[in-house]
Amino acid sequence: MVFEHTFCQYCLRCCINTEMILLRSDIERISRYGFDPTHFAEKRGRFIKLKNVDNHCVFLDPQSRRCTIYEIRPLGCRLYPLIYVEGIGVTLDSECPLSRYWMSRCDELETGLKQLEEFLMRLEIEYRYRVDWRLFNSSKASLLSMCKDHRYLSPSTP
Repeated sequence: MVFEHTFCQYCLRCCINTEMILLRSDIERISRYGFDPTHFAEKRGRFIKLKNVDNHCVFLDPQSRRCTIYEIRPLGCRLYPLIYVEGIGVTLDSECPLSRYWMSRCDELETGLKQLEEFLMRLEIEYRYRVDWRLFNSSKASLLSMCKDHRYLSPSTP
């Protein structure tokens, strides 16, 4: 998968009060492993999202501080910290401590952008969500340009 870093398995900021949208394929994959969708998915607004329990993702084990479904986690979790924000476009979430690190990894960023584009196309089909593709493409180009500018800087890691 694209944004893999051992730090991700211990930071878990993205698991707190998650707003992660689930695709049908996410729900089906997680269900095949014996999880009941009523346990982990809920309709919030116009999307089906991961449930939060005690202000964190239902799959976060607070004792071990680990994701209990890391290998089969939703596509949105796999793409994080790459996100699409209405009115802004594609960006690396500043909440993620590794955002600067990924900004220096142009190949991974480019792969992630392709996967995010596929994710957004599926959102359009499954949820009738309207993506501003002009904004997506311009922000994608800007992000890749910034990445290329940062490529020669030494990446910062936590």
